Amino acid sequence: MEPSIFNNIYQSYWAELCDKIRYKFGSGPPDPEDIAQQAFIRFSEYKTDKPIQNPKALIYTIARNLVIDAHRSMQRQNNMLEDIFNELELAPLEQISTEQAVLEQEKVDVVSRAVSGLNAKQQKLLFETRIEGKTYQMLSDSLGYSVADICRTLEKANLVITQALMEWESQSSSVEIKPELSRKTL
Repeated sequence: MEPSIFNNIYQSYWAELCDKIRYKFGSGPPDPEDIAQQAFIRFSEYKTDKPIQNPKALIYTIARNLVIDAHRSMQRQNNMLEDIFNELELAPLEQISTEQAVLEQEKVDVVSRAVSGLNAKQQKLLFETRIEGKTYQMLSDSLGYSVADICRTLEKANLVITQALMEWESQSSSVEIKPELSRKTL
């Protein structure tokens, strides 16, 4: 696409696209200006042999799909965090007392230390599956490891984390909590 044609389209539709995204999907996240920018970038990269008959419609469609993808990604991340909370038996944040918050922070610290003790391959695979939501097959295709190797590596990483949690739980359950002495007023 010629730069002058793209510039005309950009100047003609930029503000309108931002307003339309904000009207249909709200102020964010994702930010309407970010979505509009991404839509125009994808539009500029669009390859076709024929001239685009309705560039405005194409840009709006690209923007709509970007917003939908962003919402799906946020939902996947929220679901993944919920799964992690459930797996670690952590209460939702709105239901946590101060004592629970301290214990759960300790638990998160134990997991964090265990993960930082893993080798680089284990950390990468753990991040890619747990945070990015990639499947073993996707990792195999992109990293070149076999699915069986990925499975074995993640099993070892999970075992290290599980053992660290079990040790922490056995230590914390053996600690005796002494009640505070109450003051009596005379």
